[in-house]
Amino acid sequence: MLRRLLVIAFVCFLPGAAASPALAQTFPNCAEWAEAEIRSLPFDPEERIVSLRYERIVNRGDQGPELLGVRAWVRLKSCSGYLVIDMTRSCFVRQSYTRGNCAVEGVTRY
Repeated sequence: MLRRLLVIAFVCFLPGAAASPALAQTFPNCAEWAEAEIRSLPFDPEERIVSLRYERIVNRGDQGPELLGVRAWVRLKSCSGYLVIDMTRSCFVRQSYTRGNCAVEGVTRY
């Protein structure tokens, strides 16, 4: 189930990346990195995840890379908020945190 959610979320994310040919060529598949991060957390993802979507963090300035990073927004059944997985443009997980009233053991809550 988690694998299916990740594939669906990534496929839904790709059309936005295709709008910029340069970005489409440099955008990595971060789904497997997000999945590894989710699986490292102390809960059963197949029982708690409702949805998953990705957001490109784009550089709005004139200097530096066009793509700064990627965020995975994970909606959980048990709360009204998100588990957020913040990744670099090469998919390295910088940090995970929760938003809203979500709480996950061992994850910072904002």
